[in-house]
Amino acid sequence: MTKSKKNTLAPYLSPIIIDNGLLKGCAFIPGTEPAEVAVHIDGKILTKVWCEFPLADSYQHSLGEGGPAGLSKGFLVPLPARLFDGAPHELIVRLCNPTQNTAEAKSNGSAHHGLLESKLAFQQGDRHGQVSFMDDHFEGWVAFSHRPNPLPQLILGDQEEHFCKQIPLIPLPTENGQPDKYLATFRIPLRDLPIPSRFFCGDIELSGSPCQPTKKLIGYLEKFDTQIIHGWAFDLHQPANPVELALKIDGQMVLHFRPNIRRPDIANYLKLPEDKLGIVGFQLTPPEILFDGKEHRISVEFSGQNHPLRGSGQLIKIPKNYLTLNEIASQPEKVRQAKKLARPNQPTISVIILNRNGEQLLTALFESWKIKNSLTNTEFIIVDHASEDGSLRLLNRWQSQLPLHIIPLPFNDSFSASCNRAAEEAQGKFLLFLNNDIVWLQDILPAMVDTLEADQEIGILGLKLIKSTSHEQSFNQTVVQHLGVRFKLSNAAYWPYEATADDINEAEYSAQSVPVVTGAVMFCRKEDFFNAGMFDPSYFYGFEDVEFCLRLSNRLGKKVICRNDLLALHHHGHTRLSGRATDIFDRLISNADVLQSHAGLWLKQRYWVSLFTGDQHLTIDKLTIGFIIDESMTNGETTRLRTDAIKLAKQVQHRYPAARVVFLPPSRGWYNVRNIHILIVGHPEYDIGKMIFRREDLLTFAWIRNEAALWHRMPWWSLFDGYLAASPAIIKNLASTISSPIVQTTATCPLGPLCGPQSPPLRIALLTPHKIPAQHQARLKSLQQSLQAAGAVVWHELLDTPEESARLADVRLAHCFNKSTLKIEPHSYPHTLNILWAPYLKPTHSGDHLTGWQIINQMPQAEWLRNEIEKKLGNSFCSS
Repeated sequence: MTKSKKNTLAPYLSPIIIDNGLLKGCAFIPGTEPAEVAVHIDGKILTKVWCEFPLADSYQHSLGEGGPAGLSKGFLVPLPARLFDGAPHELIVRLCNPTQNTAEAKSNGSAHHGLLESKLAFQQGDRHGQVSFMDDHFEGWVAFSHRPNPLPQLILGDQEEHFCKQIPLIPLPTENGQPDKYLATFRIPLRDLPIPSRFFCGDIELSGSPCQPTKKLIGYLEKFDTQIIHGWAFDLHQPANPVELALKIDGQMVLHFRPNIRRPDIANYLKLPEDKLGIVGFQLTPPEILFDGKEHRISVEFSGQNHPLRGSGQLIKIPKNYLTLNEIASQPEKVRQAKKLARPNQPTISVIILNRNGEQLLTALFESWKIKNSLTNTEFIIVDHASEDGSLRLLNRWQSQLPLHIIPLPFNDSFSASCNRAAEEAQGKFLLFLNNDIVWLQDILPAMVDTLEADQEIGILGLKLIKSTSHEQSFNQTVVQHLGVRFKLSNAAYWPYEATADDINEAEYSAQSVPVVTGAVMFCRKEDFFNAGMFDPSYFYGFEDVEFCLRLSNRLGKKVICRNDLLALHHHGHTRLSGRATDIFDRLISNADVLQSHAGLWLKQRYWVSLFTGDQHLTIDKLTIGFIIDESMTNGETTRLRTDAIKLAKQVQHRYPAARVVFLPPSRGWYNVRNIHILIVGHPEYDIGKMIFRREDLLTFAWIRNEAALWHRMPWWSLFDGYLAASPAIIKNLASTISSPIVQTTATCPLGPLCGPQSPPLRIALLTPHKIPAQHQARLKSLQQSLQAAGAVVWHELLDTPEESARLADVRLAHCFNKSTLKIEPHSYPHTLNILWAPYLKPTHSGDHLTGWQIINQMPQAEWLRNEIEKKLGNSFCSS
């Protein structure tokens, strides 16, 4: 009988109530003593409790006859403070694991007893709100259940709830009579508020309070030496409060510390009152681990934030000041050979990797290769440059997993020499030159092979590289390092730079034609590599990949393509900067000179062609032509100069469709000629000597429409690079005043012969001392007139003009007046033709200070100079 009666009972859960901040109820599960329930608030579980608290008589009475007889124990749950923020909340209590099936309860006629879930809507007060921090201010809202009159004010306090200030709320139009539809907002600047701040409306504290700005952490690891580690760090939103920092060596935590010195220079830089900036600087004694003679990577980061200071990740190597007995007496440890994986008989691809102290990098490369790469018919040729870490041991272990052919060198050789050495031993049809700091993110090789197999006109392939540094990784940012290499102007020459997603018109997600791709990942046919002359050993880790791409493209007539639809990760800079001796760093300086001596003049020619044709290949710079004009008339009508300039500009735009034409009136700062390639000066009173932000390759043209006599009287009349005239009469009138030819503008040739797309002007810098002997001034004038009459652009520069202040020139021509002037020791530029006109000096004369100069006795003529340039252009991309 007892058992039968028990089976007639179903799981039971009473309605829930809130009494003085307590959630109350009771539950019963047959065969379970006591029952367990789960409490949920706004869809999230708060807690699970047992029904073991005695029920108050009043609560039992409220149940009436709805629950099982004799039910005397229930549950009590204190409600969390967040429920009393004035906002509506939903409370749900559920039975945990009822032992009787609901269908069985229905068949016994007792289903009306079984509430398995009980809900209750709860809201405390007539208002609620939200506050958050955005950029440099607090903002939020308050909702009211009925229209308040008057509208209360927002009360701000500090962490201890001390009153700070009152802020009026801004009411918003709402629907009448609807609960929670009466809204008001606020927006409060951060300045002069306590951190954190507490926000109240009446006795309700807003959700999100106490509120404080998200940290805006900034800092810099400025300097490291054997004596001290310098830097600074702080939270820009709370600059007076100290921050917690951590010093890491090789990724391992070494020291937790706080800034320990004041840095008024940082306060001045940020324009903060000095008393607003706390102690933000630090000086640390380098830990002993750094003095073991090995290379270490040091970083300082904000503790618990995974946020390194800028400048972190420096590679440091401090020589030991002693030798141990083992270092003197013992022989170098022999690398134990592991079982090797045989090289393929006829591999498709030979992967060439140079390594120096890259043990950790090689592990990441090989592991990513095994995971991502699907082509197995490959061989690896690893040239090790006298690594002092565990690189050789690691390579030995990997020989059982990948077909590695190791070439250990007893010294750190150049990139060119080692790549060429490896290529000569390669057996594959294709060569993949790969840095040891690359991580494979995709199965790239099948697509690369297919591209070269399908198109014989493609000679070299690169791919998109995303950059990895400790700083960028901490922000989970994908920073593009390389979408190909192009060229831009710097220091009177054109230099390569890696195109990124920040550059306009670059194809970030598709293949694009470029002049150069980086050697960090470079793919080509082995046959093309040797036919192009291999890498030039004149370089030592710098620009050898640039010249090789240019040389292959020009010698073989093949394209260079960057497959930006494919990508890999590049720990940028490790390969180039790891483990170099001091004398090797000295050799790096010569790389730029080698590139410019081999290709500097060619780049000047090709840049001009690329600029005027607008092919966006060698450079993505847009040909910009500026017109100097006057102001419009006071009545708003245009002037004659403006009308004529617009007409000429339309002719220019038609002749050079890719060009950008701009106008510079006086009110817009007409002496600011930033980013302008050609300046057409239509106003005679425009002093070209006052131009600012002038490009080194800027061409200036005097454009004479009228007032010929006025132009000719201006002190700068003879300083223009070219001369344009609106009529034959002007040319006739001014021809005797200037040695340069004056060209009439026409619709088909609006800028004259100096701006032909395939014939860049010959630019000649005449180098002179500060004082020119009177007897030689006429000779120099005759030289200049002769060159200008032949259409060359000629100007004077002092012999000691620094390179960064010089104009871009094809020829630098110095005149040796007598033997004593040789003491001046003129500096030769590798990207120009350097001519020394020395009537008193034998052409066979040699001297260290004349290295790079071609000595002649006769006055040079423009045609002879052009021929010499053509000879030098013919020797571009020379490979030893």
